[in-house]
Amino acid sequence: MKTLALSLAISAFVLTPGRAQQPTVFARGLLNPSKITLGPSGTLLAAEVGGTPNSGRVSIITGSGTRRTLIDGLPSGLSAPNMDADGVNGLLLNSNVLYLAIGEGDTMRNGAQPGTTIVNPTGFSSPIFSSVVQFNFPKSVDQIQTGFTLAAADQSTLADGNVVTLTNSSGDSATATLLSTFRFRPDPQAIYRNSHPYGLAQFPSDSGHLYLNDAGLNALVQVDTQTGRAQTLTHFANVRNVGTSGPPVAEAVPDMVRTYGNQLLVTLLSGFPFTPGDSQVVLVDPTTGSIAPFINFQSSVIDIVSRPRSGTRPQFFELEYSANLSAATPAPGRILQYDTPAGTVLADGLNGPTSLALDTTAGMLYVASRTDGTILQISVGQ
Repeated sequence: MKTLALSLAISAFVLTPGRAQQPTVFARGLLNPSKITLGPSGTLLAAEVGGTPNSGRVSIITGSGTRRTLIDGLPSGLSAPNMDADGVNGLLLNSNVLYLAIGEGDTMRNGAQPGTTIVNPTGFSSPIFSSVVQFNFPKSVDQIQTGFTLAAADQSTLADGNVVTLTNSSGDSATATLLSTFRFRPDPQAIYRNSHPYGLAQFPSDSGHLYLNDAGLNALVQVDTQTGRAQTLTHFANVRNVGTSGPPVAEAVPDMVRTYGNQLLVTLLSGFPFTPGDSQVVLVDPTTGSIAPFINFQSSVIDIVSRPRSGTRPQFFELEYSANLSAATPAPGRILQYDTPAGTVLADGLNGPTSLALDTTAGMLYVASRTDGTILQISVGQ
């Protein structure tokens, strides 16, 4: 399997003109959706950041596009440097167990000098920012009709290392556990470097480990689901800035991780100056942490999903947050489709897209639009 995965890695994809589709709105009324994933029985789960302290939530979206709350009261806060809402980012569902990657929230603030970061002197909105939280439900999440609420006191209980039991209005009980925590580190240039958990992946054959991309520490981390022990597999070095202006290198900023065969695909958004061409997708060996190029010279890649096809190479759908994030008015996002190394634009004009979910059975691709608070859908055939 490893040999197959590596043999399909092509480091220089080419983008060719194509006729873009117009996505349709599948669901509305979400709170800054950061990540989406397929749920049971044709549902979707959405991680929503919220705009005020501890207003994050996870929602269930039915097959008809109706939203209902699964968990409310999750950590959220305004993050440096631009005071954007941050909180629940990655989510991964394994049967009746849900893992959430909680971002940095409002733990950090801009320092006195440009490019520096300090610990928020006014305190944090939550004690469990920069963590992975595990929820165990009594039944399949699509059968849960009323939501659970994580109170502020519950977050403190989790931070103390204790299990929290939540009960909804229907009488269902669920437990929450703080599985693993990540903290900021001293940095000679930035003063403090934040830890920003941002995505989760798990191999179907290995429920004992999670893989987490830390967008703040530019790292890929393996988390033991039994002990919570976190081990850094690799750090992503700065990438060369292909532009003619700005610094010679940019930070990698890993913003999503996906399983692919027995390897991991990691999307690297890139940091300032956000030059088109600085972003890329890389292949990571989960055993050795070795990194290989996969798709180079992209623009602010934020997610990628693959679909196997009989007798030929897999198909890839790649999401770019913006086709040109460095422009004075950043260009809208888009989805690139790769049936061969010559990719095409599947959809463009997307407003703040952040995540993909592919239903291979229905032949439907879903896109979370954080800016609009919607989930879009695009038919990609079966």
